Amino acid sequence: MKEDYKDNLKKQQIEVLKKAATLKFMTKKARERLNRIKMVKPEVAEKVEFALIQAVQTGQIKDRINEKQLVSILKEINESKKFNILK
Repeated sequence: MKEDYKDNLKKQQIEVLKKAATLKFMTKKARERLNRIKMVKPEVAEKVEFALIQAVQTGQIKDRINEKQLVSILKEINESKKFNILK
């Protein structure tokens, strides 16, 4: 029971991190596109969100990611398993 609580707490913390990162570091249009992708391919959206969190934590993001940059990131995800969030 304690493990379930810890797992749920960790999942909630991750969700808060993802939401905060997308709100702060993505434009409205990019967030809208990511939300549409999340409905169709949640695993792809999750990869983008985790990459965004990692880039934020390592200081790689200087400006907000716009829709065009998001499309570029999505293409990289489709082309390979390893990708760089910023070019």
